[in-house]
Amino acid sequence: MKQLLIINGDLEKTDATNHLIEAYRKGAESAGAIVKEVAIVDLIFNFNKQFNNRVNELEPDLKRALDMITWSNHVVLFCPVYLSSIPARIKGFFDRLFMPDQVFLSRSQNISNNFSGRSARIISILDKETFEYWKQDKKVTYLSIKRTVFENCRFHPVHTNTMGQLYALDNDYSKKWLRKLESFGAKIM
Repeated sequence: MKQLLIINGDLEKTDATNHLIEAYRKGAESAGAIVKEVAIVDLIFNFNKQFNNRVNELEPDLKRALDMITWSNHVVLFCPVYLSSIPARIKGFFDRLFMPDQVFLSRSQNISNNFSGRSARIISILDKETFEYWKQDKKVTYLSIKRTVFENCRFHPVHTNTMGQLYALDNDYSKKWLRKLESFGAKIM
């Protein structure tokens, strides 16, 4: 049975992001997946890396999030992008969880970074200005998470999607994305 973790990176928990998440969840549950969700904004943790790459004790919320990532077969990150950058809290979430000595194999700790057999998807939701820039040069905004977190920890494959901000849920653009995400969820990809 597939175990799916949805990471909600929307710091405002907007209705649009919630509808996208629910479409993915609906598809995954229809395929028999067990779905858990974590919202980064609800977690209490210091999202600033301190002392370079020295490991700090994880806060209880981060420990639970890491346990959920370890539990899952597939991770889906819904990641809003504002002014061409992901919010610092999202970046900090991954920086704190995937510090080299936190999950990577090291001499001092025997914690494996081998998440092989797991897959991931990053769904970037761009604000209007960033989406206009993206349409011109297709510059991706999620590479810091895709490459240095998921791929470095052997998640494979790591799928990505980029969409513009959804202002209403009843237009053709929004409906298209809701159908796509439900389909991706049903395929658990």
